[in-house]
Amino acid sequence: MPASLTSPVDRFSPLLRRGLLGLAALTTAGIGVELAVERHWTQPAQLIAWGALALLLASIGLVSRGPTAGHVRIARVLAVVVILTSVIGVWQHIASNYDAGPLDFRYTNVWDGLPELSRWWLALSKSVGAAPPLAPAALAQAALAVLLATVGHPALDPVPARRSAPGFSFRARRRVRLLG
Repeated sequence: MPASLTSPVDRFSPLLRRGLLGLAALTTAGIGVELAVERHWTQPAQLIAWGALALLLASIGLVSRGPTAGHVRIARVLAVVVILTSVIGVWQHIASNYDAGPLDFRYTNVWDGLPELSRWWLALSKSVGAAPPLAPAALAQAALAVLLATVGHPALDPVPARRSAPGFSFRARRRVRLLG
């Protein structure tokens, strides 16, 4: 690919990477404040969200401060763990709301007669229960921003860009090194 086509992308990549990491950091800070305000530590299972938050902060730190290829890979793994944790969190919140359905004064007498799909919809939409079903998804959003910030990261380049001649592909540079 000609250098003229890759130059604009290369020029804006650091800006986009910093923007994604900033978005992840801002989201993480907001989640931390929300968890603290909600006193999200009264049950052992609630501490999982705090652990995911710590992993998210670690992944942001690994990518934002002079990362190596190893740091970027570890940050990716941590971000995937946070995404999986958030999916489980969304499910736990919905299930908690579903379990609270018969206790809601509006549905006490009719809960058992409602179709199953309607009961799950009421739990998902937080019409019953107190757990915000989509709150854990904010963790996934921040982790996805970290993952996107690692796409095409220069630390993962097997041959640093400043050492390679313009217009040479990785294979061509490797052949030149092997022959020379």
